[in-house]
Amino acid sequence: MKAKEIRSSFLQFFADRGHEVVASSTLVPHDDPTLLFTNAGMNQFKGVFLGLEHHSYNRAVSVQKCMRVSGKHNDLEEVGKDARHHTFFEMLGNWSFGDYYKRESIIWGWEFLTRVMGLDPARLWVSVYKDDDESYGIWKDEVGIPPARIVRLGDIEKGDEENFWSMADTGPCGPCTEIHIDQGEAVKCSHPAGCAVGVCDCDRWLELWNHVFMEFNRQADGTLEPLPMKSVDTGLGFERLVSVMQGKQSNYATDLFTPLIDCMAGICGREPEGEDRISMQVIADHARACAFTVADGAVPSNDGRGYVVRRILRRAARHGHLLGVEEPFLYRIAEVVITEMGDAYPELVERRDRILQTIRQEEERFGRTLTAGLHVYGEIRDAMKAAGRTELSGEDAFKLHDTFGFPVDLTAIVAGEDGFGVDLDGFKACMQTQRAQSRRENTFMAGIGPWQAVAGGQGLGGYKARFVGYDQLSCDGRIVAVREAGEQADGQALCHVLADPSPFYAESGGQVGDTGTIRLSDGRELAVLGTVGAEEGAACVVAGDAAGILASLQKDPACRLEVDAGRRAGSMRHHTATHLLHAALRRVLGDHVEQAGSVVEPERLRFDFRHDKALGRDELARVEHLVNEEVIANRAVRRFDSVPIAEAKQRGAMALFGEKYGDTVRMIEIHGGPLLTAAAPEDSGPVFSLELCGGTHCLRTGDIGPFRIVSEGSVAAGVRRIEAVAGPSAQAVIDAEREQLRKITGHLRHDGPPLDEQTAALIRERDDLRRELARLQQDRAQASLDDVLAEPRQVGSFRVVSSLVPAETRDGLLKLGDHVRDRLGEGGVVVLGAELDGKATLLVTVTADLVASGAAHAGNLVKALAARAGGRGGGKPNTAQAGLPDRDALDRAIAAVDEVLAGE
Repeated sequence: MKAKEIRSSFLQFFADRGHEVVASSTLVPHDDPTLLFTNAGMNQFKGVFLGLEHHSYNRAVSVQKCMRVSGKHNDLEEVGKDARHHTFFEMLGNWSFGDYYKRESIIWGWEFLTRVMGLDPARLWVSVYKDDDESYGIWKDEVGIPPARIVRLGDIEKGDEENFWSMADTGPCGPCTEIHIDQGEAVKCSHPAGCAVGVCDCDRWLELWNHVFMEFNRQADGTLEPLPMKSVDTGLGFERLVSVMQGKQSNYATDLFTPLIDCMAGICGREPEGEDRISMQVIADHARACAFTVADGAVPSNDGRGYVVRRILRRAARHGHLLGVEEPFLYRIAEVVITEMGDAYPELVERRDRILQTIRQEEERFGRTLTAGLHVYGEIRDAMKAAGRTELSGEDAFKLHDTFGFPVDLTAIVAGEDGFGVDLDGFKACMQTQRAQSRRENTFMAGIGPWQAVAGGQGLGGYKARFVGYDQLSCDGRIVAVREAGEQADGQALCHVLADPSPFYAESGGQVGDTGTIRLSDGRELAVLGTVGAEEGAACVVAGDAAGILASLQKDPACRLEVDAGRRAGSMRHHTATHLLHAALRRVLGDHVEQAGSVVEPERLRFDFRHDKALGRDELARVEHLVNEEVIANRAVRRFDSVPIAEAKQRGAMALFGEKYGDTVRMIEIHGGPLLTAAAPEDSGPVFSLELCGGTHCLRTGDIGPFRIVSEGSVAAGVRRIEAVAGPSAQAVIDAEREQLRKITGHLRHDGPPLDEQTAALIRERDDLRRELARLQQDRAQASLDDVLAEPRQVGSFRVVSSLVPAETRDGLLKLGDHVRDRLGEGGVVVLGAELDGKATLLVTVTADLVASGAAHAGNLVKALAARAGGRGGGKPNTAQAGLPDRDALDRAIAAVDEVLAGE
C-alpha cells in the first residue's frame, strides 16, 4: 500500500466515525511561545484540552506536520544514522474532547490496524500505565489480547514516566497505552535485561500508536490538576506505519523517501550505499524539513526558528559536499518533495517559488562562505597540530559560526574528520556573551512561578479572564491571581497580575502590550509595565513582590484598571497604518507580498514581508503615497467580531499564513477612496484592506495622521523590512527633515540654479578634487621609491624591494605595488607597508615568473611576515595582504623580509 493511500485511509476511517477532518496546523506556532516548532498533533488543540477554547466539534482527526529538533524531543543529531530518526515527520491522530474515552479509542485503534491495514494481530503487543486497570481490562477482555502481551510500565511517583505522556514540562498530560509490533527475531537486540517491550528500544518492538488519555494539567511545580474534561489524544507515527505496511526495515526505504534519495543519487552520480547512503538519507530528511518550514513562514536566519532552518539546510549542504556536489542541489530535492506531497499539503504547491528560491539563495550564500570558512578552519587545524592540541576551542568554534555561518555541529563534523574534538561549553559561553551584549533580556515573556489564586491554592483550573479593551480603556474588576515573573535588570522583583475583566491588551500579533495602572481597594497603585498573554487571559506585568501583593488582596480583590490612553492610541495608530501599508505593498509590488512578521509600538511600526529584491525609490514613494491617500480619505475602520472563518475567507480576508484561527474570527475592513457625499455608506467603494486581526485599531483612517517610511532593507533571504512612523512620530520626522533642509539651503545660493543642481555641481567638484589629490599622492609615493628601485637588493635568486610608503588608500597601495613589481622585472619580490586609515597594512606582490615556477608565493610570504609581527594575513600566489597591530609591527615585518626569503 502506498503512503498516500495509508494517509487517506486513516482520515476516512475516523471521518466515518463522526470525526471532523481538521487540516494540519502550521509548523510555526505563532501563538505558543513555549514551542519552537509544532512537535505533536495535539499542539493545535492545547487550548481545548485546557478548557480555554471550544470548537463546533468534539471529535477530530488530522495528519499533522511535526518537527522535533530541540529540547525534550531533540532528534536532529540522529538523523540519517538509523532507520527511524527524522526532523520533519507526519503524525496521524484522532481526538476526543470530552466525548468518547478509553474504550472507543482502544477498540477503534485495534480495528484500524488489524482490519483496515491488515496487520497480523498475533504480532501486536501493548503497554499500559501501571495503575491503568481500565485500559488493561479493555485490551484483555474486549479486544482479546493475551495478558502475556500486555505490559504494565511507569511510575511517575518514582520519576518513571513510561506510559505517562506529557507534551512538555508543563501542560496537558495523562496515562497512555501504546501499540507495538513485533518485527521478528532478525532485528532483536542484545540488551542486558533482555529484548522486550518496555526494556529495550530496538526495532524488534516498534512502537506504532500511542493513545493518551488526557486527565491532568501539570503545573510548573509538578502538581497535577484535573482538566475540565477527560479527552483522548492519539498519535500514530506515519513513517513507521508506512515502513511496516511496505515491509521495509527502514523508513528511508519507503516511497516517502526513495524518490528523494533517487534524485540525490542522480545528482551526485553515486549509489546509495555505506556512508553515501547516510548522507543521502540526511539530505532527503532535511529537504522535507526545509520545504515545509519555509512554506509555513520560517526563513533561514541567525536566531530562533530561523537558525534551526539554517542549521538544517547547511547540514544538508555539507553532506552534499561529502558526496562531491559543489553546486546548489537541495532546492532540486525540495522540488521533488513538493511534487510528491503537494496533493496532501496544497501550501507546498501554492508557495513553490518561495520555497525553492529561499532554499537556493541560502545554499548559494553558504557556498560562498564555506570555502572561506574551511580555509580558516584549516589554519586553526594546522595551529592545533603544531601545538599538540586535540580540541578546537570554543572561541574558534564561535568565530566559524559568527563570521562564516558554520553551525557548531558542522564544525564538530569537520573537526571530527581530522580527529579533533570541539569545546562545546566554551562555544555556548561565547554565544551567551554575544546575546547579553546584543539584546536586553526580556523579563516580560513568561511567568516563572505558578499562579497563586487570590481565593487560595495554586493554578486556575482552566479559568479564562474577560478582555474588554476593544471598547473601553478603564473598568472596575477584581484580581484573580498573581504569580512571580522574575526581576528587572536593577533587581526589582516583577510579578504577573491577572484581573477579570481587564481592558489591558496583551502583546500579540506584533502589537506590544498595554501599560497603565491598577488601583487596589486599599489605595495602593500598581504601575503596569507591560501586558503579556497567558492561557488564562491578559497578564499585567507590575513591579513588586507577588506574595506581598497577594497578601494585600485577601480582604478585597477589587481594583480599578486604567490603560495609558496615549500609548494605546499610538499603538492603534501604527497598527491600522500597518494594515494600510500591507495593502499598499501588494498593490505596488504584487499579490505575492505576504506579511512575515511585524512590530507595532506606540512610536513606530516595523513590517517584514516576502519580496525578493530591494524596493526602488519610486516604489517606496508610491507605497507611502497610497497609505497617505487612505489617511486623507478618513474612511471608517470597520470591525467585525465573531465571523465564521469560512465566511471570512470567502469574503477575501487575508489570513496570515502560520497564524492559528478558531471557528470564528475578528475581521478588520477598510474601504478605499474618499466618501464623496454625506449620504454615501461607509462600505461604498472598493475594499482597500481586509484582514483577520485581533489587535486594536483607530476608528477612522484619518486618526493615523501623517505616515512616513523611514527605512527599507533585507532581514533574510526573500524577506524585506520596512520601518515607518505615523502621527506625532511622523510629524517629528517631517519637522527634522524640514530643519535639515533649511540648514543645507543656508550654504547654497538663493539666486542661483535650483538647489539640487547646485548640490550635484558641488559633489562633482569634490570628486574631481579627490581624484586629483589621489593622483598627486600616488606620484609622491612612486617618487619616494625611485632610490630603492634604482638598486634593488639581491636575496638569493630574488630581486627585492621592501619599504614603508605614504599610501593613503588600499587601492593606492595596490597600484603602487603593481608599479614597483613591473619596474623590477623577472625574479622580483615587493613588500610594502602603509598605514591606511590608521590600520597597519602589509602588501606582498611577486612577479609572474616566480609564481609560474613556484619559487615564491605571495600568500605564504605575507603570512610568514605577519606572524613575525603579531598579525594575520594571506592571499593569492601573486598578491597578498596582511593586517598588523601597529606601525612598529610594520617595521618588524619589513626588517624580516630578507630572513624569510632566505628560507624560501
